[in-house]
Amino acid sequence: MPKKYFKIILTDNVEIHVSFETLNGSLIGFVVKLVLKAGDSFFEIVRFDSAHGCPHKDTLNPDGEVVRKVWLDFLSNKQALDLGIKDLKDNYSLYIERFNRWLRKEK
Repeated sequence: MPKKYFKIILTDNVEIHVSFETLNGSLIGFVVKLVLKAGDSFFEIVRFDSAHGCPHKDTLNPDGEVVRKVWLDFLSNKQALDLGIKDLKDNYSLYIERFNRWLRKEK
């Protein structure tokens, strides 16, 4: 089962981390996550993955807790992987802005 991992650097402190696993040419599992570096800390902000047997999107708060889950059961793993990468590339600044507002509220 080949596993692959790569990063997409968006800014000095924002990255998309992509990992996936295939079996006989079929995508059997994946994770796509938006990661923010703030000071010495790293925060996972949004994650698309295939855990729980179904592709979905998780929005996480600064404590790393899932605050919203959107099931993508109408998509294949490949479609959800592609959607996750495109969504995070297109909308990362909005996700970061919301996350930073949450961080300011915590202080």
